[in-house]
Amino acid sequence: MTGASDSRLDGSATGCQRRVLFVCTGNTCRSVLAEYLGRKFLSSKFRFESAGIRPQKAEDADNAIFILRDRFNIDASAHQPRDVRDVDVEGFDLVIAIGDNAAAFVKAMGVPEPKVTTWAISDPWGGDLTEYDAAALAIRKKLARLA
Repeated sequence: MTGASDSRLDGSATGCQRRVLFVCTGNTCRSVLAEYLGRKFLSSKFRFESAGIRPQKAEDADNAIFILRDRFNIDASAHQPRDVRDVDVEGFDLVIAIGDNAAAFVKAMGVPEPKVTTWAISDPWGGDLTEYDAAALAIRKKLARLA
């Protein structure tokens, strides 16, 4: 993990939830998986949201939504992809860019370097469900380290 340290995000000392924004390309795969897995496993410490640098259609998230429901019993069916440029990124304690392109994009938007962390997780877009499952498991491991 690069960027902000985990200890900076520990809201337990102050009793408040830290706000984390996940950003990927289309807001239909990795950032969706990260947002909803984070909500399920770390909601006591963090508030999670997601966005994309080039958001896709809602139905493009179907595979991610299926994996969330099938493997983790999470209902993400109401997810609507959104553009990171429509998000008040200053209101977040940490922006986790999933992939180098997303990291470069949010930095170009003016998000300060110390607030950006980059996660290298393969994009399952266009792949089969096993690729989405692998991405979800990789994200789950990263989230465990964030806690």
